[in-house]
Amino acid sequence: MTKLNKTITLALGIFLTTVSAQKETSAFDHILTSDKKPWTNKPFFNDPANFRFAIVSDRTGGHRPGVFSKGIEKINMLYPEFVMSVGDLIEGYTKDNTLIDEQWAEFDGMLDSLSTKFFYVAGNHDYSNTVMAQQWRKRFGAAYYSFIYKDVLFLILNSNDGDGVLMGKDQLEFAKKTIAQNTTVRWTLVFVHHPMWAYAGANGFNEIETALKGRDYTVFAGHNHRYMHEVRNDQNHYVLATTGGGSRLRGPKFGEFDEIAWVTMTQDGPKLANLALSGVIKDDISTTETKEMATALLHASDFKPLVMTKGNQRKVLLSLTNDSDTPLYFRGKLYHHHQITVDSSRFNMVIPPKSAQQLTLRTMPLNHTKPLDWDPLELEWKMGYETAFMEPDFSLSGTEVMDLNASRPAIALSEQDIFINKLVINAQNPYKNVQLHYGLDETWPNAQAPLFNTPIALDKSTTVKVIATDNEGFESAVVEKKYHRQKPVKAVRPKSLKKGIAYSYYEGHFDQVPNFATLNPVNTGVAQELDPDKISQRLDHFAIQYTGFVQVPETGVYTFYLRSDDGAKLYVNNTLVVDNDGSHSASTKTGMIAIKKGWHPLKIGYFEDFLGESLQLHYEGPDVERKPVLLWH
Repeated sequence: MTKLNKTITLALGIFLTTVSAQKETSAFDHILTSDKKPWTNKPFFNDPANFRFAIVSDRTGGHRPGVFSKGIEKINMLYPEFVMSVGDLIEGYTKDNTLIDEQWAEFDGMLDSLSTKFFYVAGNHDYSNTVMAQQWRKRFGAAYYSFIYKDVLFLILNSNDGDGVLMGKDQLEFAKKTIAQNTTVRWTLVFVHHPMWAYAGANGFNEIETALKGRDYTVFAGHNHRYMHEVRNDQNHYVLATTGGGSRLRGPKFGEFDEIAWVTMTQDGPKLANLALSGVIKDDISTTETKEMATALLHASDFKPLVMTKGNQRKVLLSLTNDSDTPLYFRGKLYHHHQITVDSSRFNMVIPPKSAQQLTLRTMPLNHTKPLDWDPLELEWKMGYETAFMEPDFSLSGTEVMDLNASRPAIALSEQDIFINKLVINAQNPYKNVQLHYGLDETWPNAQAPLFNTPIALDKSTTVKVIATDNEGFESAVVEKKYHRQKPVKAVRPKSLKKGIAYSYYEGHFDQVPNFATLNPVNTGVAQELDPDKISQRLDHFAIQYTGFVQVPETGVYTFYLRSDDGAKLYVNNTLVVDNDGSHSASTKTGMIAIKKGWHPLKIGYFEDFLGESLQLHYEGPDVERKPVLLWH
């Protein structure tokens, strides 16, 4: 190369570098002045026409190793100009700075291979307590921010800015000010972890919507691990699926798939395509309409087989219900059985919309004798909706194993099993051409027993037994349930009451709610809410006993809902009402008690084993819809 050529090449390189820098500077604008920024220093891949960017969704919350890294590889093949996120990037939910550092180091290590700029959004796994919030600000400078790229306003919000899913006053003022100062942009894109528009209560998002009124905008969120496209206020709202987070992966029609959301910003607004690791998926793959279809399909696949006997014969009934507005196909075949012969072994049915059909399998022993123990009858099945060529399958499949020895019918008796004076019980029978008969207490039902085709009124503690029969002489096993008449527990008269609930805090390794009488508390006090995180003095391995009072407005049967992570027990008037004990993730259990109008002593035993801590208590009863219990002591 000549000296002149070298000079021209160098000058051209300087010119291109300058132009590239000018492009990035003119297209990308922000108001942050801190040294740390919530984005990486990689360059944009600029396109002078329509620009394109990718969005990654939830990586954690039951994350599956390797998926997010595979997503980064796919993104590099597509060359987006930059990559957005909707939060839940690390496992989090800890106050251990060393562990938080390790988790962010792991995530940053995966980002090292990304070829372009990455923008962080805070999810509940990333920003779940004050320690993690401090870490976030230390690393990224801001938990909510904005920037402008090619005349499009990007507004990044933090839905974890407070106790629960909400945005604080400062964030709301920032968002409204940013929107008001950028009225001439061609579009506004909002990124937030929780789909806040779907949450009841005042979380601040309604103020954001009011500020956005009259302009074109699109909202992207995550958190639910299930894709949903919704049009709200005439604007597109997207809840993205997962990029490695916990998912049953039942398919795009159920909104359960791993994806990279690919957005092309055009003059007509952003156009979204869902890039699954297995292909490209349209943005309307899962909507409110398909959600109803998916729910109907899940319900239809819960077959509730009923096995009925007559001597050495068996009759198996499968109830197939289609709650949707679309025809539903059912295909199946029976596996070979060594003891019986079945009148039909292959099935291909269509269940019309809003209807039910019943599949009947008749069996006879091969040697005409009844074996001592019947092998199960196994049905391989597939059920779903017909889809167009090259469209994702919308179906479920599996193997139904039916016990021929004893099968209780799926007859639902009234759930409430305690009462004060009288109780009317009902029975729901999902089977066709089958009658229900009942017996009370010691009376055993049979085909000659009274029919259970009208509600039964009880005025004393009674055991109700139900059997299913048909006109051919077949009978099912018996379903029985005990209903208890109880005297309502008397109320008490506390001398004086204050808001809040008293607590005693203990430390130790527990795998169940301990006997607090044998322990010495580390601390005692009064809490205004059931939030173990505000009482605990360590990350894990502690227990709390809460004591206080609950007031009920009327005499009656009340249902209490106790949700906890890990275990908890609820006592009302020293009676165990809800047992949600054991080391487990957040789950809810219920219990009932008959109590009189007024004040009743309440006690909750709770323990935290490891990872995540939560405790909630709701109740409902006569003229009281389900709501949180007000705490007094």
